Amino acid sequence: MSWLALVGFLLNGNWEWLQTPFYRNDDASLNQVVWFRLHCTLGDVIILMGCALGVTAVRRSTSWLAKPELSEIALLTALGVGYTAFSELVNLGRGAWAYSELMPLLPGTSIGVVPLLQWLVLPALALWLASRLFRRPSNA
Repeated sequence: MSWLALVGFLLNGNWEWLQTPFYRNDDASLNQVVWFRLHCTLGDVIILMGCALGVTAVRRSTSWLAKPELSEIALLTALGVGYTAFSELVNLGRGAWAYSELMPLLPGTSIGVVPLLQWLVLPALALWLASRLFRRPSNA
């Protein structure tokens, strides 16, 4: 699972920087923006690992990490998207962050499309990359 955390950190860290214009940072200093991005990246890794632990609990083994099946990728993704939608609603509601005018919203909601895309794309990509690193060469 450490490979998944490392790959997840690298992918999510880059995504966090790329999505910066979609969030309001008008009154934040550069140091604050850097802290926001790092904080969010670490949170993303915690979410990813929590989702992976959820799949591991269902499968009762970590062996799925070496060669994930579509159902495991789908479950990992669904857990991440579900948590993200909930987190966006809660954190927007309590003012923890705000979207800029550039953020497209999921129709009929106040949830941003960009963070949902993050969790539709990055868990599967992180899992695919990590499974390539996690897989041990066979002796056959």
